[in-house]
Amino acid sequence: MLAMEVVKEPSRIDSYNGNFRHLVMVLEKESPFPSYICNVEKLRSLLIKSYNKNSLISGALPKLFDQLKCLRSLDLSWGSIKEIPKGIGKLINLRYLKLSNNHDLLELPETLCDLYNLQTLDLTQCRSLLKLPSGIGKLMNLRHLDNWETFGLRSMPKGMRRLTGLRSLKEVVVSDGSNGNKTFTLGDLANLSYLLGDLKIRGLGNAGDVTEARKAKLHSKKDLFGLTLNFDSSTARMCDEDTILEALQPPGNMERLDIRCFNGPILFPSWLNSSALAQLRHVTLGNCRNWTLLPPLGELPSLESLQILNMNGVKKVGEEFLGLRKEEGQTSTPSSSSPMIAFPNLKSLRFSNMVKWKHWINCEIPSTRVAEMDNAIMPRLQSLDLQRCGMLKALPHYLLGLTSLKELSVDWCPVLVEYCQKEWSNISRIPNIRLDGVYVQRSSH
Repeated sequence: MLAMEVVKEPSRIDSYNGNFRHLVMVLEKESPFPSYICNVEKLRSLLIKSYNKNSLISGALPKLFDQLKCLRSLDLSWGSIKEIPKGIGKLINLRYLKLSNNHDLLELPETLCDLYNLQTLDLTQCRSLLKLPSGIGKLMNLRHLDNWETFGLRSMPKGMRRLTGLRSLKEVVVSDGSNGNKTFTLGDLANLSYLLGDLKIRGLGNAGDVTEARKAKLHSKKDLFGLTLNFDSSTARMCDEDTILEALQPPGNMERLDIRCFNGPILFPSWLNSSALAQLRHVTLGNCRNWTLLPPLGELPSLESLQILNMNGVKKVGEEFLGLRKEEGQTSTPSSSSPMIAFPNLKSLRFSNMVKWKHWINCEIPSTRVAEMDNAIMPRLQSLDLQRCGMLKALPHYLLGLTSLKELSVDWCPVLVEYCQKEWSNISRIPNIRLDGVYVQRSSH
């Protein structure tokens, strides 16, 4: 059956007389597409929802595109659409086009690039989409390209560099260079000066050398607040990932940073410190397989949540992680007027799939380097989550003494679970404790 809501400005109408402007339809599985919709020539916005994979929507699209030429907004998300008809180019008044969650959609027609008034194109979770139309550079009024989780894309058209008015671009794909100069490069990011919000760059393992990374000028994009750098690669080609990571310095007001699949040497970027990223609040590091140590993240003054995932080279975590170790050649120490606290604002800490990690080392910290207080390390930590760290033997004493710690979760860590049971007198002060998925202690507050 067909359920619909019809709205006419300024008031609601009771019959479909062809004068309404905005229409929302929800189609049940295999419900016929209502033919009268195509006769509502003055329609400005149309939202069609079909959560049960109605296959009849695709067949109705050609006629819909022929008739509804006044449309400003069109939502065809969750439509099980495999192909967008070329006739979509007739909707020249379209400002907003949402095609998200059409998981079988493979490509978009070149005629879509005739929609010169288009401001928003939403392709979120179109996971089978293999390419964007090569003429996408003609969409000069495009402000928002939402292409999150378009996993099928292996490159982006060179014309993307012409979209200088873009405000949001969820993902940039770095190609392996097999299409020559026809694809968008890291350096082309420099043209997109007004990007804001979150940006993910994937395929960085294909980057080749540092030249394009330097051209991108990421540090100048002051309106970006979240950045994901994924060094995955579609080929076995090697690149200087350490110099590329160094060149991709985020802007100083960055709040979220995610680094994945970095295969370079254990050489942390110089910008990963308190002076360059003073506002950084959320960090995730994952699958950096050559790192045997963790970077000195304890220096970051605003860091609130930290995830360390699949770091298979790490065997111990110690003072270097806290940022308390004196650098080689350093002769001075922080003044007594500015005592150091490691992870001063960290609230949530998670380690997962650290298969070689054995030791979390207690630190002997000179009083000249740390505040004269009991909670000099992670004083605001509230949640500690450890998963699949099968060789980890114990927790450091400085964590067990934290009065701020309210939640401890230990899952698939057999050695550590045994340690928790033996040290119950020290651990039981934590209000909520979960071992292997079962709460052995839970606060009523």
